[in-house]
Amino acid sequence: MDKRLEKKLVEKYPNIFRDYGGDIQRTCMGWGMSCGDGWFQLIDKLCEDIINIIGDETIEVIALQVKEKFGGLRFYYSIEENPSVFKKLDNLIRNFMFSKRLGKQYWKVINFKKKFWKTTHEKISDIVEQAERDSYKICETCGRPGEVRGSGWIKTSCEFCNEQFKEGKRPWEDKWEYPESLTIYELMFGKDNEKKDN
Repeated sequence: MDKRLEKKLVEKYPNIFRDYGGDIQRTCMGWGMSCGDGWFQLIDKLCEDIINIIGDETIEVIALQVKEKFGGLRFYYSIEENPSVFKKLDNLIRNFMFSKRLGKQYWKVINFKKKFWKTTHEKISDIVEQAERDSYKICETCGRPGEVRGSGWIKTSCEFCNEQFKEGKRPWEDKWEYPESLTIYELMFGKDNEKKDN
């Protein structure tokens, strides 16, 4: 992804991307986001949804790696939390029930609860999985509707970008003339702005 697009995400979601640009021996975010510009809006929406789910809770979602793999987005993350009063109470109840050999009943209650109520962790996992599924329908290069293509090197691309790749052109090397609308890059930085590595 273009570094300027990455910086927009980092500035908008500093807690999620707090390891961005870090030491590559400690975090994969040291390499930045290893995917095309076309998924910028998808990642932006995903992070916005994560922030909305977290709300006032005392947890943090930290991006560990954002990349393309087998034509789809991979958003690896960790969750850090300060246990809330409810979490501590839940642990006390669990420990009590297990000490009284009521473990089976405890798991029945938990499984019943999961049918009607999801934890924040489960909600975050669901939206990350949904974004990863959605990436298979969005061109990684330009953000238009696309599909998975290729047999060796698998890529999700629209018809136009696929033809450009077949001709040996690369968006980071050649200026592509997109047919009908502006690219993600042009939307963010203006149509006449030259693409430079910053």
